[in-house]
Amino acid sequence: MLSVLDNRTKRPTAELLGTIREMVGDAIAVLQEPDPLRKRIGFVLLAVQQSTHVSVRDINGKRITRVTVVDQPLYHWALEEIHSLAGVR
Repeated sequence: MLSVLDNRTKRPTAELLGTIREMVGDAIAVLQEPDPLRKRIGFVLLAVQQSTHVSVRDINGKRITRVTVVDQPLYHWALEEIHSLAGVR
């Protein structure tokens, strides 16, 4: 999830710039994929990654994973695509 916070300087932080660089790099890698099916799968995986936030904690010795959907329309599109891909053989 990418969020921009207001600060006094109105300049992006190094962390924010690093996150943007990583996101753009991932998207470019998917765009450069020559195989259409692999490209489609790559976009779906990027959509799932960008539309959710995953947090993992240990509580009383048990690993608890919480997935929060932060972009409903993108998440729903990705799930529809996953179901569509699963039907293709």
